[in-house]
Amino acid sequence: MIPLLWTLATLSVAFDPMAEAARLQSNPPAAAVAQAVRVQVFEGVGPVEIRLKGTWNGLGKEWSESVHLRRFGAGVRITGSAAAESTAVVLAGGDRFCIGSSCYRGTARIVAVGAGLAVVDELGVEDYLLGVVPGEIGRRLEPRFEAAVKAQAVVARTYTLRAMGQYAGKAWDLRNDTRDQVYDGASGEDTLCSRAVRATIGQILTDSQGRPVDAYYHSTSGGHTADIFEVWPQKPVQPYLRGVPDTAPDGRAWGCAAPVASWTESWPETDLHRAVRKDLSEALGRNVDPGEVRSLRLEGRDSSGRARKLVVEAKNGTFEVVGDRIRWALRRSGAGRPILRSTRFELKLENGRYVAEGTGYGHGIGMSQNGAMARSWSGQSYAQILSSYYPGTFLRTLP
Repeated sequence: MIPLLWTLATLSVAFDPMAEAARLQSNPPAAAVAQAVRVQVFEGVGPVEIRLKGTWNGLGKEWSESVHLRRFGAGVRITGSAAAESTAVVLAGGDRFCIGSSCYRGTARIVAVGAGLAVVDELGVEDYLLGVVPGEIGRRLEPRFEAAVKAQAVVARTYTLRAMGQYAGKAWDLRNDTRDQVYDGASGEDTLCSRAVRATIGQILTDSQGRPVDAYYHSTSGGHTADIFEVWPQKPVQPYLRGVPDTAPDGRAWGCAAPVASWTESWPETDLHRAVRKDLSEALGRNVDPGEVRSLRLEGRDSSGRARKLVVEAKNGTFEVVGDRIRWALRRSGAGRPILRSTRFELKLENGRYVAEGTGYGHGIGMSQNGAMARSWSGQSYAQILSSYYPGTFLRTLP
């Protein structure tokens, strides 16, 4: 996800955010969810330096300041330590541990992975969320966005619990980037976001049987969220992940004021043909050799207005890219060649250039973060926001 920093000066406000903030501060939650989560915060083949704040325990002794770890045989060793290599080195009991410019709460577990090392941060779910919510929805936001930040806290907590154990055989439950949720640790914490996490402590979304839901979310819907079966055909269909209209009473899309709400991309025809030939295997999830690409076109629209498929006519056959994978086939120009912003777009060939004009940002499933922020600004509560994007779910507090 992408941090979302924007203002909606023309929208009205139906509640007093400062009074709400004062209420939360005067009635802090009594306890946190005790569930622990394991987050991979580093992976690499070379040695890693971990800077320690406070006194830490590991390998039967105390450590402070910095430790340097390296791969040693099939295990891990702290440089300069006489202890034999271990499959994992655990550093616990201190205040913070830091890698590069990022510092983290919790316990550091360093494990051997492939030919290198991975560092896993083990901490409570609520402490983890303090470093997730700002990275997902933004920092230093106006107080009028507080309901949206609370909604983000609930869905991030729900996503976390649902993701536990997803990487079978791995030393972690989640990664610290967009493959799961952006986690910046203690270095990324923000006052408004921390208050929202604490105000919603233990709250998750469940289905009718009390199970945590698949709480997917995205940046901007463009006016209508997507059905999961249209975007990710391989994923289980859930009634609460069906596409819903995402428009305000004035008919405009919630979140339409965000800079990413509408967009245009263009490519020289020959350049895009070459790029699609290169990227087609990744988009399809299998190795293919299309040969020279001769034409590109979109076919079909789902109920949310998103393209169903991209048809690639090439020398070695016709190839169809469906759902969200279209974004991987039509990468943007520029540094890193990021994927297309959304599949809610039209594609035209004009004067030797392909032009894509679209709305929305992300896969479109579940909560629109920019939509939630606009709803919050207009006075909706976080419970109203959540029920709009995940119809039929229940907001419950864990015991």
